[in-house]
Amino acid sequence: MLSRQSSRVGLVTAVLAVLIVALGLQLQLVAQADDALLGTWILERGKSTFSGAVPERRTMTFEKVDGGIRHATETLQGEVTYRLQYVFQIDGKDYAADVQMPVASVSFKRIDASKVERSGKYQGQVVETVTYQVSAAGKVLTVMQKGTTNGVEVTSTQVFNRR
Repeated sequence: MLSRQSSRVGLVTAVLAVLIVALGLQLQLVAQADDALLGTWILERGKSTFSGAVPERRTMTFEKVDGGIRHATETLQGEVTYRLQYVFQIDGKDYAADVQMPVASVSFKRIDASKVERSGKYQGQVVETVTYQVSAAGKVLTVMQKGTTNGVEVTSTQVFNRR
């Protein structure tokens, strides 16, 4: 009787250990996916397409900060440099966008281990969707944007290389 009870305790302990390891691996995969996006990315103009003017230069940076991930973008358009930044988490909740952006809030959700999707809202309505896809090697970030700004359709496929 005692050996049967010992066997059950051993089995329960083994199952719990497997579950703890599996949970740890899942958390590690989520952290790695966040880490894949983190860093500085430089626009490769020749591989990118825009429905409007192509920027002279664009640099995006994603970095961990208190409260989430800071997304900063610096764009040279003609002789003017635009700087935008905001902080978000990949949790589907709305976060304030930079006041210079054509959207008031952004929300991010994970699609898979290497892809996240941003929804931009203006007056409570989703007006743009942006997908960020990191390559398997982690060296290329493809950003696909589709939406409307002031009633005009805006699309782009932007290819960035990791700095």
